[in-house]
Amino acid sequence: MKRFGRIVVLNGTSSSGKTTLAKEIQAKCSEVYLHCALDAFWDMTPIGVPAGSKNFPNMKLAIAKSIKALAETGHNVILDIVFCGQKTYFEITEELKGFDVKIVKVECPLSELENRELVRGNRAIGLAKSQFDSIHVGVKYDLTVNTFEQSLENCAQKIINNLS
Repeated sequence: MKRFGRIVVLNGTSSSGKTTLAKEIQAKCSEVYLHCALDAFWDMTPIGVPAGSKNFPNMKLAIAKSIKALAETGHNVILDIVFCGQKTYFEITEELKGFDVKIVKVECPLSELENRELVRGNRAIGLAKSQFDSIHVGVKYDLTVNTFEQSLENCAQKIINNLS
């Protein structure tokens, strides 16, 4: 019987720590996981064309289909993404139906998100705030981690413990 890969979906606002958390999971987990980030897909867009523009109406669906292809070929994947509320959630869950998927809510207080934006210097100020109230609406999570209240090591271990 063919073995499909496992999928961990990290959903949180910009600057919530998803990418760093994904790297920590990769470092701590005994199984190999590919890290697929929304940012990598937006980095494919032409210079001068806004990533969130109408030119790319189905980018998150394309990401879901890419994750599905990776899992179908036996790869474990960590998806680092920002949901557009229920639309992205439904696209991801529908496309990945039948796979071993854990959807993880990555939380962080707004004041810390705003501080992280300033420190990073590569994010539009206010981006996290613009996402804060909408990205978790209507999403059913398997697990929640808080990258402010818990260390990244503890967050990663909590996720890894829930994979089996």
